[in-house]
Amino acid sequence: MTGVFVVLGLVALAALWALVARARYRLRDRPALLRVTTADGWSLSLWHRAPTVRRFEEPVVLCHGLGNNHAFFEFRGRAHLARALAEAGFDVFTMDCRGAGRWRAPDDDFAEATIDDHVDFDAPAVAEAVRRHTGAARLAWVGHSLGGVIGVLASARGLRGQLSALVTLGSPLFFESRPLVLRALRLGRWLAPSGRLPARAWALAFAPVAGWFSPPRLAQVTAAVDNIDPLEQRYLLANVFADLWRGVLAQLEVWVRSGQLTSARTGADLRAPALAVTDVPTLVVGGVVDQLAPVPVTRALHQALAAREKALVLLGREFGHSVDYGHGDLVVGRAADREVYPPVIAFLARHSTPRTPPKPSP
Repeated sequence: MTGVFVVLGLVALAALWALVARARYRLRDRPALLRVTTADGWSLSLWHRAPTVRRFEEPVVLCHGLGNNHAFFEFRGRAHLARALAEAGFDVFTMDCRGAGRWRAPDDDFAEATIDDHVDFDAPAVAEAVRRHTGAARLAWVGHSLGGVIGVLASARGLRGQLSALVTLGSPLFFESRPLVLRALRLGRWLAPSGRLPARAWALAFAPVAGWFSPPRLAQVTAAVDNIDPLEQRYLLANVFADLWRGVLAQLEVWVRSGQLTSARTGADLRAPALAVTDVPTLVVGGVVDQLAPVPVTRALHQALAAREKALVLLGREFGHSVDYGHGDLVVGRAADREVYPPVIAFLARHSTPRTPPKPSP
């Protein structure tokens, strides 16, 4: 009986710790919440940040990466890409893929959702909702990590002909068979017997102590942590992480092991048709010490794109930047607002339609 009380006490302490962390590091300056229903019945959350003055016809959709949610872009402080885009005059919509944010699934098989579903259902549903909300014919897509992969693959599928511009931030469309990554993916699936790896809860548990101690080696893989302010690290862990799902992890394991981006449903090649798209101007952004999208992988993506207009930006000291950028700090790094956001905003502005200001009333 004593053991039961000990366990219950530990559970209560863990729950209290999580509640305190969520309250202490709650984000403010929140955007408006919209709901989106996909063709296969999922309900997703979509967050709208309206500009003070809308200068461009085409809105911008921001798509997060693996194990993150919309708050990665809707962040506090200077490292807040959604706010920077809105201040530049863009209508900004930050999405939560299925399994992240406030989602509802139509059945009990949600753990088997795959990247195919993000590409063929989530992206088109979000794009339709954004176009309906703004009246725009096309939109721009900015994706970090897996969010950029989704954008590139969808440009040849559900978003075909709908994109005015595309920006990838640390997005690996080419994979090397790296044993450490494969072991991590297999471990993730093993730790998720019910289909869900509770990354959100783990991140919340570590949030209050983040930035006070040297981070584990795994954290350095996901970002150049020294390039993120300690307080920002605590807000990140408390707000940005989302659970990982068995179907997505299994598909990624196939991609890393084979080096091919294949459909989980049909086995068809997803990468070649996407790289062959010519009518979407694309900016490829990478960090020189990014361990998930190393420089050779970033260069390979830029070179393989058939887009009639494409550009490559690498961020590091050798290119005149203040630090060598890694993976997540491309968006939330100390100087991201001064070194990463400007070329992204300039590229989007160059490929957007200026909006004619309304004439004053007589």
